Amino acid sequence: MDLDGFMPMRHTVRSAAVRALWATAAVVMMGGCATKADIRDLRTELRDLAVRQDSVLQQLHRETLSTQDTLRGQSTQLFDFRGALSSEIQDISQSLSRIEALVGENQRVIAGVRDQLANMRRAPAATAPADTTGGATPGPATNQPPRSGSDAQSIFNVAVGQFNNGQLTTANAAFQQLLQSYPNSSLAPDAQFYVADILSQQKGHEKDALAAFEKIPELYPTAPKVPEALFRSALLQVQLGRKSAAKATLQRIVNTYPDADVAKLAAAKLKEIG
Repeated sequence: MDLDGFMPMRHTVRSAAVRALWATAAVVMMGGCATKADIRDLRTELRDLAVRQDSVLQQLHRETLSTQDTLRGQSTQLFDFRGALSSEIQDISQSLSRIEALVGENQRVIAGVRDQLANMRRAPAATAPADTTGGATPGPATNQPPRSGSDAQSIFNVAVGQFNNGQLTTANAAFQQLLQSYPNSSLAPDAQFYVADILSQQKGHEKDALAAFEKIPELYPTAPKVPEALFRSALLQVQLGRKSAAKATLQRIVNTYPDADVAKLAAAKLKEIG
């Protein structure tokens, strides 16, 4: 309600009531039957009516002020909400832009690794030198074996570089490529360890990581990575609630690889889990 018009309205209402009572009093008096008691009653009623009017108008005034305060508060809250919502939308937009940039960078890195692997495969094999001994019937030319060790090392170096840079998806793809193309390479146990380690860093892939670590002593029993792979397997077994299996794995490390760096860690973990 407009407060500027509140007081004139109050005065108008009160004046109308007063005029009505005075008109009633005039009629009574003109009728010739008015007494002093009648006049006192009229005056009392007039005062009571004025008091009631003041009370009603005061209550109306308070309710009007309360409504205005509520409206101002709601308007302020709405303004703050709009500002916060606009800020959140801006933050989300910036986050999406950063994600798009990271995705693009990952795609470029993956493409670079694929190009390097493709170039390795297309590298022409060197042919055997021609027979210059003058023999009557030279044997057929044979190709030299591919330089698998050098190629495996190149892939391994690229994969480790990506791993160290935090590009785990790209690193995993390169390590998997090495394991598929050169399963008998001396670098295969390390590549398998990296694959298992990457899986262990991904939430919800604990079982896959355990299976990947367990492949190392199974496929490469003499590899130097075996004790560490067994220890990581035991930690995952504890995490998965397989306490008995973890104790057996840790005991295997202590008994079979007492000189390994993780042997002391295995013994301490064995005492910890009881």
